[in-house]
Amino acid sequence: MRRFDKRIESQLVAEKSRGVLESPAPSNGTHGGSSDAVMDSRALIPPLGLREYWYPALPAKKVGKCPLFWVMLGDELVFFRDRQGQVVALTDVCPHRGASLSEGACFYRGYLTCPYHAATFDESGKCVAMLTEGPDSKMVGRLKARVYPTQQVRDWIFVWMGEGDPVPIEEDVPEEFFDPDVVVVCNYMYWATNWMMATENHGDAHNQLFVHRNAVSALLTAHPGRSRTPYGPETKTIGDQALLMLRDEGDYYATEKNGTAPYQLYYPGVDGVWPLHRWRLLWAWFFKRLMKPNPLKTSEEWGYGHHMPCIQRTATSFSGTNSLWAVAVRPNLSRIVQFHAVRPPNRAVYFWEMLSWKLFRAWMSYNFVSGDNAAIAPCRWWTPENLSSTDSHLVKLRSFVLTHSRDALRRQAQKGGNGQAGRTAKAGGTEAMATAGSIES
Repeated sequence: MRRFDKRIESQLVAEKSRGVLESPAPSNGTHGGSSDAVMDSRALIPPLGLREYWYPALPAKKVGKCPLFWVMLGDELVFFRDRQGQVVALTDVCPHRGASLSEGACFYRGYLTCPYHAATFDESGKCVAMLTEGPDSKMVGRLKARVYPTQQVRDWIFVWMGEGDPVPIEEDVPEEFFDPDVVVVCNYMYWATNWMMATENHGDAHNQLFVHRNAVSALLTAHPGRSRTPYGPETKTIGDQALLMLRDEGDYYATEKNGTAPYQLYYPGVDGVWPLHRWRLLWAWFFKRLMKPNPLKTSEEWGYGHHMPCIQRTATSFSGTNSLWAVAVRPNLSRIVQFHAVRPPNRAVYFWEMLSWKLFRAWMSYNFVSGDNAAIAPCRWWTPENLSSTDSHLVKLRSFVLTHSRDALRRQAQKGGNGQAGRTAKAGGTEAMATAGSIES
């Protein structure tokens, strides 16, 4: 029955190479069939994300009376509540002997006690008691755990992951979060891929037509996503914060009859059309008005495209605006946090928005984006790429991250502004741009 053989083969599939290599690629060509590690701008992008930013961590309601373990950007954190009930984040590593603080307990309201030698910490990370050594312990006031600044916005806890002083949180969180007339709901999931691959995917030019063709929302609308075209979108940078997509040559295959591209296009290489069937269009007439995008009006900075450090802004199929964060957890694991914002004109619409989100829209959103995880999780980050001209936004995004992020600017400032770090980052972006240009030519 070959059960043993099938088990081995299944294990080989489960362990196949993917994502970011945690060690350099071997010289014998084991990975990806190539003996050369990637030498373009990807090698300069930190596999655990950009540090000098605020990130959404978790819903505030997840933090209760007991300490909670969490991982962000490779750092192991512990969350608990201080004496005023505010959420606090410390490193999970006890500075005494390296024990896990999340395995401890909050015996006293607002304080976290280590499970090993009972070092007890307050919201500032300062050791205020060492229960095993008595009230006269010399560790009191001398032992300190790292604190990660936190702020609550809406129902979510945001954490500053940087080494520098936190910037005003309004710089990193979409402006509608601070508008009392806007309703914001949230959903999150995990993708088995690197944060940068997830971020790039969020702005992918054409994958809805193929990757998401069987998602419920795609089936209901028969919408192909961005228009098919062999050209990449035009883009615009907004300071050091945003890289926006302006247009994508959507009329490339448009016909003179109605000015739009047909649902099915003929591909001479396979002597066939795609999509294969037209039956999906049967639903479109019914759902066309219901799922017509009605995005929020925003400032140019918070327009539709990429926003530092890992946010993609899009209009939704129903109404409102989506903000998707790709938060690094491990080198090949990302937490995808999706905020949906809408401005209801009255209370009836407000209740409908909340009810529909809980009943089916949150699930439909999860159903749609989970297809991306299946598609990009097996992708190899280190192999040489042959980029299409439609990947022009991807190339610009990588260069933008390497030259405009606060991490890059901080390194450049430490090196004297025009030091080696700045030249290396710009060279990496230029090399990737040249690669895309050669393929386009």
